[in-house]
Amino acid sequence: MRIEARGLVKTFPAPPFSGGSPLRALDGVSLEAGPGVTGLEGPNGSGKTTLFKTLAGILEADGGAVLADGAPAAPARLRELAAYCPANPRSFYFRLSPAENLRFFGALAGLPAGLALKKAAALAGRLGLARADLDRRFDRLSEGNMQKVSLVRAFSRGAPLLLLDEPFRGLDAEACRGLQDLIAETGRSSAVLVSSHSPELLREAAVRIIRLERGRTGGTP
Repeated sequence: MRIEARGLVKTFPAPPFSGGSPLRALDGVSLEAGPGVTGLEGPNGSGKTTLFKTLAGILEADGGAVLADGAPAAPARLRELAAYCPANPRSFYFRLSPAENLRFFGALAGLPAGLALKKAAALAGRLGLARADLDRRFDRLSEGNMQKVSLVRAFSRGAPLLLLDEPFRGLDAEACRGLQDLIAETGRSSAVLVSSHSPELLREAAVRIIRLERGRTGGTP
């Protein structure tokens, strides 16, 4: 599939009683990505996470449009199309095990429990996550293993649009290599967008890189 952002604008109001100004997180962002791997680079606060959340249907833009295969896509449609791995891997039920979490999120995506766990085990192995860790309480995992579970959840969807926000964060070298392989394989049939603070890792993962700064796309470095 092809995903296109046209002139996306997103403004967050200032906190009540702060005396501050509204924050324009996206200021006319436009980009297009089809099957393959596109990297998104930029400093903290450049709008990368807001863009990912908008493309994932979690946030709704104040202006502009998102198109999927040339047709306008509302947030509900984007949530059907996209799998999103957030920069902070804490959107799980902490008292449940990773296996229980993945079974639950798999069911929301329409995956039978057995298939969800089979996919999870295979992906976990490729990222260096031990089978025993899938049965621990989520809140007893290391930050790196939490990130691996978040990646497993995203990849197991088999979605036509995969959004990976800082996916290498907290991973050791072996897990980074496994993730690079998964990204390359997925990009053969899906549109994959990846952000990273590591220029080296981003250039290894992505065929094309787009720079985002102050909520605007600045072209390909």
